[in-house]
Amino acid sequence: MSKFQFKSQENLSLRQKVAADIREAIIQGSLKPGEKLKEQEISEQMGISRGPIREALRDLEAMGLVTCLPYKETVVADVKREEIVDLLIPIRLRLELYSIKYNLDKYDAVFIDSLNETIVRMDRLAADNDIAGLVEEDILFHERILLWTESTYTQQIWSGIVNRLRLHFMKNTLHFPDLSRVPSDHRTLVDALVTKDLGVITSAWEKHIEDDDCLLYL
Repeated sequence: MSKFQFKSQENLSLRQKVAADIREAIIQGSLKPGEKLKEQEISEQMGISRGPIREALRDLEAMGLVTCLPYKETVVADVKREEIVDLLIPIRLRLELYSIKYNLDKYDAVFIDSLNETIVRMDRLAADNDIAGLVEEDILFHERILLWTESTYTQQIWSGIVNRLRLHFMKNTLHFPDLSRVPSDHRTLVDALVTKDLGVITSAWEKHIEDDDCLLYL
């Protein structure tokens, strides 16, 4: 693995704690796509047995954050162009527009304020060049749109792709020439929502999600 070091763990740590720490290292970019995750090395750094680590890696595989190859190494997962273009972008766009279509009348001033508060945090993180933090606020913004719906199925679909989106966002945002574009683009989305015009909103969302900037790193 790279020079990144895992924190020492107490003997009573559960696999959820181990999984959370590895997940954070991946999302923060400390562990890169394709990087090997060696159970023995992680075990020594965390100060725990390999059992919880093996279980945590299986959990992370289910989240789409690592790839466990049978009888071979476990590596940090990557996202490829075809997955982004043919799967993640279309699913994400349809999910968000579906939620907006059936909840638009429920988006009150409190809801819009919550979106604007997220954008204010984006401004600060962009100024600090905090890419990991910026990605998390980007995810949070869109989760507010999606989780507003009462459709549990929509939420389940989102849960199934959100970690893959995180990998994509982290990898892509690193190549943004101007991070202030991120909060600015989301202000445009809020402005569209405020119109309550589904046509205007759809155009704004399509431009945001299908924009060429979504594929900067490819």
